[in-house]
Amino acid sequence: MNTVAEIMTTDVVVVEPQNSIATAIRLMRLGQMRRLPVVENGVVVGIITSGDLRRITGLASVLKDPSQDNFLWHHIPVANAMSHDPIVLPPDAPISSAARLLVEQKIGGLPIVQEGRLVGIITASDLLESLMEPGAG
Repeated sequence: MNTVAEIMTTDVVVVEPQNSIATAIRLMRLGQMRRLPVVENGVVVGIITSGDLRRITGLASVLKDPSQDNFLWHHIPVANAMSHDPIVLPPDAPISSAARLLVEQKIGGLPIVQEGRLVGIITASDLLESLMEPGAG
């Protein structure tokens, strides 16, 4: 394995900046994900993470405990909580570059972009799973 394209997730769940925080929470719960790229017209404009959601809701268990859900979350757009201009990589980037960025930037995932369009995401979990495959390292 040499490039990000070989291990990235291509079936990426995304939100749009105008979607509500409640939508992001629901999607993360359903997919058991900790981050969602924020896409506008196919272009990555941000990323929203479980940490962003904990910060804006004030709840450490926001992704695990639906009993604390608040109707106000339906009125707060993702754009208010997301990180803008996330670090991205092209699909032909070396896997080692992705690993280095995750460690150096202390982040858990990177959107993968080709010609300005989201084509995948690579996470720390993807990297670890690639090491567990038969014949790997």
